[in-house]
Amino acid sequence: MLATCHRVALLVALAPLWGAGGFLMAQSRWAAVDPNSDATSPVAWGASQDEARRRASEACKRVSATCANGPAATDAPGDVFAIVCCRLPRVGCAAAVAATKREARRAVETMFDRAGYSRCALRHYMSAASGERR
Repeated sequence: MLATCHRVALLVALAPLWGAGGFLMAQSRWAAVDPNSDATSPVAWGASQDEARRRASEACKRVSATCANGPAATDAPGDVFAIVCCRLPRVGCAAAVAATKREARRAVETMFDRAGYSRCALRHYMSAASGERR
């Protein structure tokens, strides 16, 4: 009788996690950042890449009028965003995301180099998991 009660209690506790197709997997969480020329944009999160990017653009617009409108996004919580700003031919900032600081920085610098920008500087790194500067 006690074993049956325990099984019923377990089923009741797990019921909210049960979907039509079976046991639900953990929802993915996407992180995104839309950099601005002040390098003050926060990381934003969403359940999908589109939602995270939309929220990142909205978050940037709350703190700046100079948003890049090209958020970098990832669903890997261990990833790092590199925020780089360049001065020539005009001021521009961008973000790239990768598993390591070095890879993220290299990606954004390569993008700027291909676009003909120079006088670039790393502004900071940000954690995809927490949004904290690193």
